Amino acid sequence: MRKQIILAAMGSAILFAACTSKKATTRSTEATAGEVKKNYTEADLADGKAIWQGHCNKCHKLFEPTDFNVNKWNKVLPTMTKKAHLTDDEAGKVTAYLVSNAKQG
Repeated sequence: MRKQIILAAMGSAILFAACTSKKATTRSTEATAGEVKKNYTEADLADGKAIWQGHCNKCHKLFEPTDFNVNKWNKVLPTMTKKAHLTDDEAGKVTAYLVSNAKQG
């Protein structure tokens, strides 16, 4: 009987743990062109370009902003900015620069 109670308690704990929502622990670099225009200045975009030119070619070829559309940049950039050890501010500026100059469509 005691074994059944322990198993039932463990099963309930696992069930409740599986049902809880998980909070995102990664920084959000996802952006749209409209958000970029609203939240970043031309100076921020220039900073983003400089950071992109200075960091992103250290590990791979420097992809042009127009090589990808906004969705692709938003998919790739969270991992890449983390690997490049960019601060949240730097990552935001790089994202803003690339998204604002991304391929349309």
